[in-house]
Amino acid sequence: MEQRPVFPEYLERVLTRLQATGVRVYVVGGALRDTLLGREPRDFDLVVDHELEAVRRALPEAVTISTHTPLLLIPESVAGLRIEISVRRAGARSLEEDLYRRDFSLNAIAFDPQSGSYLDPLDGRGDLSSRRLRAVDTERAFRDDAIRILRGVRLSLELELEIDPETARSMERESWRLHSMPGERRRDELMRLLALPRPSRGIEQLRAIGALDSVLPELLREVGVAQNRHHPDDVYRHTLRVCDGLRDDPLLRLAALLHDASKPETKHLQPKRDDFTFPRHDLLGVAHARGAAKRLRLSKQERGRLERLVRQHLLYPNRLDTDRAIRRMLRRAGRDILSDLLELRRADYASRDPQERVPADWEAAEQRIRALERETRLTSPPRLAIGGKEIMQELEISEGPQVGRWLTRTRRHVLERPEENERERLLSWLRESAASE
Repeated sequence: MEQRPVFPEYLERVLTRLQATGVRVYVVGGALRDTLLGREPRDFDLVVDHELEAVRRALPEAVTISTHTPLLLIPESVAGLRIEISVRRAGARSLEEDLYRRDFSLNAIAFDPQSGSYLDPLDGRGDLSSRRLRAVDTERAFRDDAIRILRGVRLSLELELEIDPETARSMERESWRLHSMPGERRRDELMRLLALPRPSRGIEQLRAIGALDSVLPELLREVGVAQNRHHPDDVYRHTLRVCDGLRDDPLLRLAALLHDASKPETKHLQPKRDDFTFPRHDLLGVAHARGAAKRLRLSKQERGRLERLVRQHLLYPNRLDTDRAIRRMLRRAGRDILSDLLELRRADYASRDPQERVPADWEAAEQRIRALERETRLTSPPRLAIGGKEIMQELEISEGPQVGRWLTRTRRHVLERPEENERERLLSWLRESAASE
């Protein structure tokens, strides 16, 4: 008998219960692959030879998932694992035929817990040993499902595998098909890639096989676009370095990849400086972020965060040298993205230096910002010394939207000038502001 994989205790109980009722069950897919690599997966795929109704009787805690392929699911909340149970793929007359329809050889391995043996018709375990990623069928694998191209690049980095040359050629040949794939599926694979250490390696691989255009064409426009004396790299290389310098937050890293997306069209030679500038590239970059968010089907909340990070990423130390300036920046950018914004700007500065050092003036500015952030007046809106009734009386206006607008203006005024939050001073400011209109 071959060496048995070590599975979590709850999964072993599930396998035992199925076998006790006569159901033939196999562990397959990525979870088996990861187990053989010594990793600890939390999602498991099981394939059964019986109708799912028999499985449902043996496992009453399983719930039915409505998909094109019937599935039963034991949710993660049950035992800290997520277990999907399915019958063979449609049209597959045997488990071996099912395995031949999968993407890569290392995902086409099955383990039979009853006999303790493996079904490995494509030598996936051999590829695991030699650290090789090889398509099950280089003629059909990516033609049948082009998302496998993105998955293959991601797996090669995640599992530290070398892509088989013939597989790589097939990826390149079929990469054009990715444009017709659902944005949600492209997004999911891209975000998983961006969560890996040094995601720039994956971006470079996608570019090499012609697949980057289907997920982030904005990056291709940056290749070879020289910057100025502050940037040793072209826009593309600089962008990748910024991305690598951030924590493993996929959306934040996506913002890094898009933060300079409008530099190619805003590049401008300024004669007085004898150097290039990129006027309003932060503002114009929002359109690129919006386009990427639409292509990748990001949620409304994700799209908003992405666009705001791109729009607000230019923080200059000499413009943040007073408390008032910092409050103004905070009001403009929003406290909810402040931490992300500071990290993005720090990585932006560090990417320009071979030792990844940031300028001393930025260090000082960031310390001032973080110190003020800790103060109560920045972490929660101040309670105004006046209310709507005082505004109506002072300005002689009736109840309505105009009162709300003046309240908003008053809050902004106090955020920038906390010392003004006194009744008489605010009433005086109201009179002066109204008179100047």
